[in-house]
Amino acid sequence: MVRKRRAAGRTTGRGKRAGVAALSAVVLAGAGTTVGTAGTAHAMSGGTQLPRPGAAPWLATLAVKGDGPLLDRATCGGVLIAPDRVLTAAHCLAGGDVRTLEVHLGSSVLSKDPGTVRDVRGATLHPRYKLLPSPADPTNPAYASAANDLAEIRLSAPVREVEPLPVARHRPRPGTPVSIYSHGLTADPATSPPGRDVRADVLRRGDLTVRTHQQCAAQTPAVVDEASVFCARDVRDEHAGRTPAAMCWGDSGSPLVTRGRRGGPELAGIFSFAGEAAGKACRPADAAFADVPALLPELTSGARTKGDR
Repeated sequence: MVRKRRAAGRTTGRGKRAGVAALSAVVLAGAGTTVGTAGTAHAMSGGTQLPRPGAAPWLATLAVKGDGPLLDRATCGGVLIAPDRVLTAAHCLAGGDVRTLEVHLGSSVLSKDPGTVRDVRGATLHPRYKLLPSPADPTNPAYASAANDLAEIRLSAPVREVEPLPVARHRPRPGTPVSIYSHGLTADPATSPPGRDVRADVLRRGDLTVRTHQQCAAQTPAVVDEASVFCARDVRDEHAGRTPAAMCWGDSGSPLVTRGRRGGPELAGIFSFAGEAAGKACRPADAAFADVPALLPELTSGARTKGDR
């Protein structure tokens, strides 16, 4: 389930199917580059569009280097936590050369503004990151979930004009309101009408509520690692004209934000996987997030480093 990153240059079948799992390399059309073997990326369906410049200045978009439009080259999301550090999902980077990627910060409309751009100097995957086969289909990586799905990217140069997003001290409790910011697909391309462009050019915010582990584990046959993952979902009732926010391909690595004690935004989680294994791709379901406050200390102690020159 860990949503795969979307394949650049395609409007259908982007990236691997939801499950951290799908370990097939994502070939980015037009770039001619294979990046990673375990990525998922999703953009949400529903949610609130945020086209205004600067709506989420700390939001990162990972993209394959190239001359094509950013919207075609985008893969996963991420978030700036220090002037030269970005967090994303480990499955967005596993198996590939991170130096073929670049990071765009603060873009609200990918086709109009690339944001602040930096190359990738290197990255570190969490030392205990791993895929967890689904009991429903243990041999199919497309249905897998993940544990400790967190990675840190080191940028080629600090970003001074953007205030990094502080990291929360603790995992948010069940019932806490949270929001995900993402450029994922707006619908499942496999079930969308022919010719419909489901790419998420405009930044979206999905307003969710943190769920209990029992609620999360009950809605999907995939393994949910309680120690490293917590879940959230749009639990508000549907009404006329409103579509509940649902994670979709391309949302991988995107930040989940909570409100700190002083009312400012803080980073609580990184999107990892959702309900694809339960047959709910791009539809309302519990979405699983890497527990950043719990995982970051061990991640930054250094292990499985990739790409430093």
